[in-house]
Amino acid sequence: MEQIKFTALNLLDQLPLFVVAILILWVGKIVYDLTTKYSFNEELCEKDNSAVGVSLAGYLIGIGFALKGAFQGVIATPAVTVLTAEDGTTTELATSSPLIDIAINGVLIIVLMRISVWISDKFILYKFKVEKELVEDRNPGTGFVVAGSCIATGLMLCGVLNGSSANYTEMIRDIFVYWSIGQVLLIIGAKFYTLVARYDVHKVIEDDDNTSAGLCFGAYLLAQGVIAYGSLNGASGALFNEMIITGIAGIFGMTLLVFSSVVVDKMFLPKAKLVKEIVEDKNIAAGATVAAIFITVGIVLSSVISSSI
Repeated sequence: MEQIKFTALNLLDQLPLFVVAILILWVGKIVYDLTTKYSFNEELCEKDNSAVGVSLAGYLIGIGFALKGAFQGVIATPAVTVLTAEDGTTTELATSSPLIDIAINGVLIIVLMRISVWISDKFILYKFKVEKELVEDRNPGTGFVVAGSCIATGLMLCGVLNGSSANYTEMIRDIFVYWSIGQVLLIIGAKFYTLVARYDVHKVIEDDDNTSAGLCFGAYLLAQGVIAYGSLNGASGALFNEMIITGIAGIFGMTLLVFSSVVVDKMFLPKAKLVKEIVEDKNIAAGATVAAIFITVGIVLSSVISSSI
């Protein structure tokens, strides 16, 4: 009974943080809506646009993951510092407010998540206009790629926000630096994927509206985010060391993720030619299988990296 009471009281104590987190999610959606040339309500409710729906879903999930890291960082850090004098007396000094920490992190999350969408448009799907594909062509493949990059960014921020910094200034600096590293890794990883793929990824997604190809590409980006989360989780202010660890993990992850598509081709779908199934047949089942392997490999590799650090 005491344990139930203790748990209930703890949950009630965290309720204000939960309310703030929901407000941050809502504000994030509003900011995203206001900074696009189209209306989410119109595209989702009036036009039943699944491409926009998938991209928005990925964006919101990304914010959710980032908020998870913010919560963990706040809960793990005491709100007071206990000073012990020479005579043994103690004094408690308030060092931070959980609500203020969540609010500051929330602003950073919204800004960085929105910029990451722009980066995805300009540097990952740079061969065509993403907005046209989402709104005019209603291309779900494009939506999956945008969603994958958003969730990847959210996972990266989740790892960073679970870390520790000496003060708010260093916290903002660290978050921005690690986020920037994550975005560079996503861009390099996306370029690597398009170079080693046995088909023109951009052409297949844009010209053929190929949902299967977009699902594979988006899952690959998401898996990169999972791997980066493993290396950034609990990151400290030791920027140089963290950059080396994240860089090595990112390069290692890119290689293994692409290799995993070969594994799918030879072991999981031995009687089918994977490229034909994805490119020519637009087989969503084959694309989903590849996507699942990408994400699974990312999860396993993330755990290996976390345990080795």
